[in-house]
Amino acid sequence: MSGEIFVFGRCEVRVAQRQVLLEGHLRPLEPLPFDLLVYLIRWRHQVVTKARLLDEVWRNRHLGEAVISVAVQKARLAIGDSSRRARLLVTVPRRGYRFVGEPDAPRMLENVHPGTAPQQPASLLLANRPLLLAPQVDGSLIGWLERLARADDAAALTVATRLLEQAHAAGLVPMEAAVHRVLARLHERQGASCLARLHINEVMRLMASEAPPWEARDGRHLLYHALDQSPDPIFIKDQAHRWVFLNRAFCRLIGQAREDLLGKSDYDFFPERQADVFWQQDDMVLRSREESTNEEVITPARGATHIATTTKAILVDDSRESFLIGTLRCRQHV
Repeated sequence: MSGEIFVFGRCEVRVAQRQVLLEGHLRPLEPLPFDLLVYLIRWRHQVVTKARLLDEVWRNRHLGEAVISVAVQKARLAIGDSSRRARLLVTVPRRGYRFVGEPDAPRMLENVHPGTAPQQPASLLLANRPLLLAPQVDGSLIGWLERLARADDAAALTVATRLLEQAHAAGLVPMEAAVHRVLARLHERQGASCLARLHINEVMRLMASEAPPWEARDGRHLLYHALDQSPDPIFIKDQAHRWVFLNRAFCRLIGQAREDLLGKSDYDFFPERQADVFWQQDDMVLRSREESTNEEVITPARGATHIATTTKAILVDDSRESFLIGTLRCRQHV
């Protein structure tokens, strides 16, 4: 028995073993982001559309395109690619994605004794087990998942992803939110703060869909609603310049759905010269930790050019992690 191995730069992707190694170290990657990465490597000579990825990788064209954006972020993290200036897995605006690295000729992993089945890691064995869901949050199931997360990151990521898909398909919002919390803790422990924040945002969104704004579950939930209903566009970025929160007004300004913006950066949606200016202003505030107000020209991919007075400041959360929060006052440029 043998399997393909793709080698490019510091990274190695072992297809049969479903492993990604960066500088010789194993990088955890969930099944669907792994499948996405392998698919894009194999079709690297062309741009692959989001619709095609939903059909060929997820095999479910009814899912939202946000699942692709999150999977791309996870794949980039695993192979050491930068979301600011992706060198390998790049976004082709309004078209899709393309793997632009040129791996060495695919190698084959040999020396597996004929007639013996390769040992499967726990994450693959668990991924194939059926998970039974109840209409409410099953405390024993979530508790089991949390214990698994403490013992085996890879297995927990695989099971949580599968459970999340089933909970979403069945419309079990409390279960879906509970799994997002587990995934947030897993990614935070692995140092993937941006991905952790994406899952926290999903928890907040699901909580918002469960109760009207005035029935806030906690202070953070109330803050989420206050920011979301502000008439002024508001965004929050992590220190890698990726959006981790955007309110409705900001999404309307950009002309994109929130789930398509989360985890992305200015370079994914604005002309490069404008994105360079935004990035420099962000860096200045992140370094000085002082509030800054300036005028910026904003030309979203969809919509007219605006002149915006933008105020940026540092926001520190409960875990003492620093973020950049910005508010905009816009007028259409005539």
